[in-house]
Amino acid sequence: MIVDFTIKNFRSFKEETVLSLEASGSKGKSDNIAEIETKNGKKFRLLKTAVIYGANASGKSNVIRAYWSFRQLIATSFRFDVNDELVLAEPFELSPETENEPTKFTLNFIAWDKQQYIYSIAISKIEGIIEETLKFYPEKTQKLIYRRRGRKVLSKNPDFFKGKNEVESINPKRLFLSELGNNGDLFWEELRNYFVVGSSVLNSTSYTMVYRTSENAKRIFESNDADAIAIKNKVIKLVQLSDLGIKGLELVEEEQAIKSDINTLNEQDETYSGIRKQKRFKTYHNVYDNKNLIGKKQFDLIKQGSSGTFALVGLSTEILISLSLPQGRPIWIDEIDNSLHPYLCRFLISLFNHPKSNPNNAQLIFATHETTLLDRNNFRKDQIWITSKDKFGSTKLYSVYDLDVEGLRDDIPFDKWYMSGKFGGLPKIKELDFIFDRQEINTNG
Repeated sequence: MIVDFTIKNFRSFKEETVLSLEASGSKGKSDNIAEIETKNGKKFRLLKTAVIYGANASGKSNVIRAYWSFRQLIATSFRFDVNDELVLAEPFELSPETENEPTKFTLNFIAWDKQQYIYSIAISKIEGIIEETLKFYPEKTQKLIYRRRGRKVLSKNPDFFKGKNEVESINPKRLFLSELGNNGDLFWEELRNYFVVGSSVLNSTSYTMVYRTSENAKRIFESNDADAIAIKNKVIKLVQLSDLGIKGLELVEEEQAIKSDINTLNEQDETYSGIRKQKRFKTYHNVYDNKNLIGKKQFDLIKQGSSGTFALVGLSTEILISLSLPQGRPIWIDEIDNSLHPYLCRFLISLFNHPKSNPNNAQLIFATHETTLLDRNNFRKDQIWITSKDKFGSTKLYSVYDLDVEGLRDDIPFDKWYMSGKFGGLPKIKELDFIFDRQEINTNG
């Protein structure tokens, strides 16, 4: 599980900024908290969900993007060439102090082995990996596992590198963790996989992400694995119960003619070079004759279904995978409300807070504009985060729990307080008269 994530000098984040999932001492909404004990006996109270609000371009999406960039480097940098640019390093560019300084990410987390680790990287687009450190807590105090600067591996804990070839220098464009996770050692493979397959990052407004989630949903529907079948059945049930008029959902293989690339003089001619098989999602709807049910009609989900239904299938599959994994899985979602009704969003969020649907303590961190989700029955103060930009274009991220606002309790109407401006993070819209250049017209009558 994630304890906290630190960002510095990334896109709109100039200063060091921490998103913490450690719960405050408040006793309210205990179902929203996971109580975890690490190998060394240290106990944590971690939030299962966190929501980020803020005006457009305030930086809330950059929190999600920061974790995606961090995860992407761990997943892929073992393939980087020494001459590649690290395009995922995106420093704050509105100040000469930072535009040539490294981007920094740090994750404090409890891995699958119940050990607490702190993994930190500093990266530059041209220079590559400036610094990389991995620490852990065998006892109450942290110990170093390794540290590298640039090409040089400066120190290594012998307990983690016994019997391995001594590595003193490394490709400056590759993370050491990425390299170690692909050398066949099970410990390093699992630690790298905590990020690669043990977390998920989605932007529901991105077509690439929507396509990816639909492909993942297809793999679940195709699988004969018992866990995959259980997820598939839950997705079908969720779609059926979502008041969409859908009575069934399945993946159907069908044949499709392949158009030929041969040009003809007649533009009306259509020539085909063959047939290919592909699998597509089909929905089933009741057909009535004078209020009497007479059968079911099949529709193609992509061609004939709504974008919301398509998004629900992919998103719910990803969420149910996170909830079903034995170790749980943190999932980060930008614009979770895209194409979905607020009631559906609220239900999907509630799955993480309920102990029966989330027995393995998966975590959900998401950004949204939908204020109806900001319900006191959904969240505690420490689960609500706000982004706002200062006059220098730098994003500030803060928890509602840390605000000094009179009367701030867990039972207040968070949505109304937010919309009234008490939490900040609202857009400052100029007068329409200025936008339309309207002027008062003097008349004699």
